[in-house]
Amino acid sequence: MARRDPLFPNAGIVARREYRDKVRSPFFIAATVVLIGIALMVTLAPIAIRYLDRSTVTRIAIVSAEDNLALSAIGITDSLLNIKPDGVADADWKRPFVIERADDPAVASAELANGTVAGIMTISRLPSGQIDVVYTTNNIGDTARNQMVGFAAVGLGIVDWTSSLPKDANIGAFQNPAFRLEAANAPTEGGTTISPQAFASRSFLGIVFVVLLFMTVIIYGMWVATGVAAEKSSRVMELMISAASPRQLLTGKVVGIGGAGITQYLAIVVPALVVLSFQDQIAEAILGPAWATGTPLVGLTPALLLGYGIFFLLGFTFFALIYASIGSFVSRPDDLQTLSLPISFVAIAGYLAAIVALSGGGGTWTTVLSILPPFSPFVMLARLMVGSVPPWQLALSIGILIVSIVFVAIVATRMYAAGVLLYGQRPGVRAFIAAARRAG
Repeated sequence: MARRDPLFPNAGIVARREYRDKVRSPFFIAATVVLIGIALMVTLAPIAIRYLDRSTVTRIAIVSAEDNLALSAIGITDSLLNIKPDGVADADWKRPFVIERADDPAVASAELANGTVAGIMTISRLPSGQIDVVYTTNNIGDTARNQMVGFAAVGLGIVDWTSSLPKDANIGAFQNPAFRLEAANAPTEGGTTISPQAFASRSFLGIVFVVLLFMTVIIYGMWVATGVAAEKSSRVMELMISAASPRQLLTGKVVGIGGAGITQYLAIVVPALVVLSFQDQIAEAILGPAWATGTPLVGLTPALLLGYGIFFLLGFTFFALIYASIGSFVSRPDDLQTLSLPISFVAIAGYLAAIVALSGGGGTWTTVLSILPPFSPFVMLARLMVGSVPPWQLALSIGILIVSIVFVAIVATRMYAAGVLLYGQRPGVRAFIAAARRAG
């Protein structure tokens, strides 16, 4: 009489066993605690940065032989760098930059070398009458600050030029120009482009999400492969394969370890969401009402968390099926690294492509990789974090990934069925393909 092959009962038993073993393991508990701590640190990082910045005063020295140029440079640079945040009273606000004149250039250089001064703005006049401005910093310096100093140099040139006009010239006082940066492909919320603060937060969170996705795919995938290899090495697999079909064993392992991953994901996300929900109150309690403005880690929405959950689940399933088939093919756990290394390289390639996408680079090939597995879980998640993704591209990426998972599941089941009873052979691509053909 042929053995019955119900998918869910036996697969469910295997899944529950795998889930229970993983969530009770000391490694899983320790890793979850560490990841929760990292998540809380990320959510509280903006408050900590604002707390440190609140007491930090940056000095910039102005060096010029002409008094009028030095005074104009001080006034213009101060007006550009010391902009009071909205909603903060004058009495509660402390200027973050001190712009002062340095009488001795040698002393200013010494202060720059020891870190007392963050930058030196040296102003001189060329024989042609043109103003020459040199801004010296340690290393490259802060990009935004350097840009503002460049604006100050332009403003200084305008002020100097207008001062040479006749006294009766009908011209008003110089005013700093308004400047804003707009991106054509920036992410939106409710049809409105998100703010630069939200974009910076999303870029930072994108790196965190991509790193977490990469780590979980590799770690949980190796758990699947190691579990299969250990059972095969101890001959337990021979008993299990007689009680359940390869399809049931493979499904149970992927579902059980995937459930453990989702449990860990929820254990990390829920505390982070709680902290984000009360971040305004936390910032006000630590910094006070005047400094709490703009501290939340904005840009993190339930839709982005859902997107991370979807691509985590699909990406893990895709790679876990491959890892399981690899684990079934080795006779010893020590041989696992040999066959799993190419899969790890593929995941690393997806991770690196996602980092490029987070920086706004890549162009057309980034779009292509965000649609095609096995790179799409990493790259599409990165694009969602920092860009505006057309809905059809997102749907196409998820659809192709699901179809790919079905195809990989069929192939992995054949590999698993052939590999779990294959002993004493050296792991190799030819033997792997031959075993799959025999299983078919």
